[in-house]
Amino acid sequence: MRAAVIKTAGGPVEIQEHERPTPGSDEVLIRVRACGLCHGDLMVKEGQFPFARYPVVPGHEIAGVIEAIGERVQFLACGTRVGLSALFSSCGVCSQCLGADEFLCEKLEFTGITKDGGFQEYVLAPAAYVAPIPESIGFVEAAPLMCAGLTVFSGMRHAGFEHGNKVAVIGLGGLGHMAVLFAKSMGGRVAVISTSANKKAEAEALGAEQFIHAKTTNTANALKRWDGADLILATAPDAEVMAEAFPGLAPNGTMMVLGAPFAPISVSAFDLIMGRRRLMGSPAGSRKDLMDMLAFAELHGIRPQVNCIPLEHLPNAFEEMGRGHMSRRTVVVME
Repeated sequence: MRAAVIKTAGGPVEIQEHERPTPGSDEVLIRVRACGLCHGDLMVKEGQFPFARYPVVPGHEIAGVIEAIGERVQFLACGTRVGLSALFSSCGVCSQCLGADEFLCEKLEFTGITKDGGFQEYVLAPAAYVAPIPESIGFVEAAPLMCAGLTVFSGMRHAGFEHGNKVAVIGLGGLGHMAVLFAKSMGGRVAVISTSANKKAEAEALGAEQFIHAKTTNTANALKRWDGADLILATAPDAEVMAEAFPGLAPNGTMMVLGAPFAPISVSAFDLIMGRRRLMGSPAGSRKDLMDMLAFAELHGIRPQVNCIPLEHLPNAFEEMGRGHMSRRTVVVME
């Protein structure tokens, strides 16, 4: 089978031939039909996760069909349409796992980072960590939901989003456009903050009522004229824009950091204290978050905007992402 491999941190993405694996007693073998390309995959390539294990097959937005099952797997069958997120497995017994918050488990295994991921024709997964994909959602559409959709949905949930809240989304790339779709579908009012002026038409087409060009407009003042954002979803990893936008939160507002910048996020203690504002972050999400997100996406018809490529084009897609030339989510489609 074909597999995209990163041999070492900072190394290239190579397409190799591997033997098709056999599932263990508690595992399933997934025939990958689609796998989305995430900024986290680029971080794996560039060696920015100190816990990554190499060589590794990246890819954690996986959608496919169960091809084979282990002898102890009784609740899944061959032919079932399933997805696998960045949550490959966890210990299952710590307080985080027992509280349906297993993405915070200290023994977490990451798909495509510490375990081989979905940029290959077949991938092994613990049966307990795959999620059935609703029939109405195609494989290509489902793949980005496994991380981009999950990260946004879980982030809004943990930030305490409420119907009618004003949500400002920083960035309108693969993660940002999902943030707009979910926020709108949850009953939020949406503004988009972007450093690219040409994103205005796309933001408005997605349903944003405000567009703020961060390079020509003071973002905090623009948000204050909107009576402040109850929630800022920072999807683009730009610490400077985050810091500039933070004072534009309404009292009791929250900035939820979803795109991880490597520069520190500098905010004023005065803005924190006097507005009782919060700065917090959130990883992708638990299995419960994933199941709830898929049900919500099916009910509200949330479908990501994607560009499809074959596996052989993946090395070039990594290069394009590194240059910041991507907008929609790129999805590798297996033939």
